[in-house]
Amino acid sequence: MGRDDGSPGEMGRGLGMIHMHIQTVLRSRMHYLGLLIVFSMMFTLLHSAGAQDTETTTAPGAEAGATFRVYGHREGLVGHTTANGHVIQPEDFFVALPCFCALSSLGGNEFQVRLEYNGKSLVVPVWDVGPWNVEDNYWDPPSERTWSGLPQGMPQAEAAYENGYNGGLDGWGRTIQSPAGIDIGDGAFHALGMTGSDWLNVTFLWLEAPHVEAPAPPASYTDVPTVYWDERPPLDDFVAPIDDGRYSYIPETGHNVPVQMLDYWNSHGGWWVHGLPVSEFFRQIQPDGSERFVQYFERSVLSIDLSGNTSPPAVHADKQGYNTYIDPDARWPVVTFEPNPNFIYFPETGHIVAHGFKGVFEAHGGADVFGYPLSEEWTAVNPDGRKVVYQVFERARFEWWPDRLSEGDEITLAVLTLERLQRIGWIE
Repeated sequence: MGRDDGSPGEMGRGLGMIHMHIQTVLRSRMHYLGLLIVFSMMFTLLHSAGAQDTETTTAPGAEAGATFRVYGHREGLVGHTTANGHVIQPEDFFVALPCFCALSSLGGNEFQVRLEYNGKSLVVPVWDVGPWNVEDNYWDPPSERTWSGLPQGMPQAEAAYENGYNGGLDGWGRTIQSPAGIDIGDGAFHALGMTGSDWLNVTFLWLEAPHVEAPAPPASYTDVPTVYWDERPPLDDFVAPIDDGRYSYIPETGHNVPVQMLDYWNSHGGWWVHGLPVSEFFRQIQPDGSERFVQYFERSVLSIDLSGNTSPPAVHADKQGYNTYIDPDARWPVVTFEPNPNFIYFPETGHIVAHGFKGVFEAHGGADVFGYPLSEEWTAVNPDGRKVVYQVFERARFEWWPDRLSEGDEITLAVLTLERLQRIGWIE
């Protein structure tokens, strides 16, 4: 399994393929072969009917979306999980694009593309992120895209591979090994008649859709800033305190935090886990018109449910681990595990937490706070020559710095929110 571009397994991923589904690992060989036989018998019907069914869901007027010539790879990776939580099936119909800004919800069609290759065409949803980058919205004009020095329609990977743009590196600093700007699920890939990586026409069907009119905010929060999903949040520090009982003011960065959110912040790790607030509390309108009430912190993004469906309002932390780099070799799950008191094995993702990371994980709330591990540990050397050991969890990235052993703070948590805001270009 995997892309047929000649590059090492998963080298082209910026993010998205996170773990091998444990049920797949545990299937018997006979059952797996049986599934393959069923899929091969149904293949012709599946991809023809699937394409027709998908096309009927395209929004009226969406056909006017912009079209570009893009180099595509086959997705492969059956049994892995995409960035929106979908477990990849044999002959699946979806694509991956290199920006979280165009990721549909699990099973959703908020973002769709039309694929055209050698006279064949079909419409499929965007269910994963990649290849190479995770913030490259190359379908937008230069004034709106992350890599503003490139023309609309040219993926950063293509510019790096063919023209040496950004020193031939992707957004993570890795050497680009193909010009790919889209990964195509195996079913769609075969339905188009593709037999290997190639150029095809991709129409981004959502580009003509305007911002949906936002619903009225809750009566108690009519003064909350409203921001659409593709707009800069209210990130300016040291705003005026709001002294009406709804918020607590954090003087270190000058932001107002709703009291219910601050209660969650305090009970789920406080500063060490979440960091300080770096935005005001705001309302974010999603592409489908739904709304989220969120606030950005240095290490986390917290949201609060103001729909009235929960009492008190429920607070959740976004799973930002899916939005950060993971070494390809560290993604692979541990298939067999011998019980050991120095390790915790999580069958949900097939990964182990051990030694110092295990101690910190357990001391600060475990899976309830950090989520499940998405990787094994891996070692890297930073540009300044410092060695560091990483492990990514659903809501955090643990870092062990051997040169801090004598200082007592050798294990830290990455400032994931700040890293992403910097990649987008919204902060320096």
